[in-house]
Amino acid sequence: MLAAHQVRFFESPALTLGVCLVAVVGGLFAGSILHTMAWRMSKDRPALGGGRHCASCDHPLTFRESLPLLGWLLQRGVCPYCGEHISLEGPLCEMLCSGMFVSVVLRYGATAQTLEVLGIVCVLFLIALSALKEYRIPNGCILMAYLIRIAYLAWLFVIGDNATQLVISSITGALGMAIPLALALFLSDAMLDRDITGMGTVKLASVMGFYLGWQQGILAMAAAVMLLAVVWLLSPVKLQHVEVEGGAHRDPDAAGTRPSPRDLKATLEEDIAEPMRVVPFAPAIAIAFWVVLLVGITPGAWNAPIF
Repeated sequence: MLAAHQVRFFESPALTLGVCLVAVVGGLFAGSILHTMAWRMSKDRPALGGGRHCASCDHPLTFRESLPLLGWLLQRGVCPYCGEHISLEGPLCEMLCSGMFVSVVLRYGATAQTLEVLGIVCVLFLIALSALKEYRIPNGCILMAYLIRIAYLAWLFVIGDNATQLVISSITGALGMAIPLALALFLSDAMLDRDITGMGTVKLASVMGFYLGWQQGILAMAAAVMLLAVVWLLSPVKLQHVEVEGGAHRDPDAAGTRPSPRDLKATLEEDIAEPMRVVPFAPAIAIAFWVVLLVGITPGAWNAPIF
């Protein structure tokens, strides 16, 4: 579990600045790689292997053109081969990942845990991109998240730290987050006779519990739900009534279409699931996960009922 903390600076401002610059560059390259991986997966291509290509004409890019952010600036946002404009999505992802790297380095300093948290941040970033692009959480990302945590716990035992309590907390956290959520989803799906969200959310929740423990995991999940609700309320995309197999399309202007209670129930169930299609849940969980990794949460009067 994580405790509340203060930002850690290094021995001198110059060293702190140097480390932050390294984190900026590393984050830019990591963001570029992760964005490319997410794009390839959305196109049913292998996530790893091969050079970068233009998204419009599929022409191979040179090393200079592939440089994170700098390549986009040098090309002025235009592909030199087909003349199509290059989306800002890539540079924005690179800058966002760079900022996340700096935040982690300032939080954890020069420690082995910094590498662990940078690893899970990369996994969360890829999960969020994948969910936004194709509404799914790759199983490989879940496996990698577990392996990163297990490697860190193994390292603690190698250097002689007594990590037994941390191992127990990680296991109970994963089970404590996954089992209740899986049961809740099973019951809701059975009552509504449709899937509201997939098991990917349960797997991601188990990862969050594996890292944070069940107590902080619950608070992070609550924060994710609130973030999802805010984004949904502010989103210009509203409920879109869609036809359901065996149901009727609700159109008040259509003459002679008065849906039966069964038809209305089916359409209402589509409306309940609609926010998940417009705003995927995984990015909200990833953001909340990252914030708790940075700030930590300690028991207090405001959260005493669950602590």
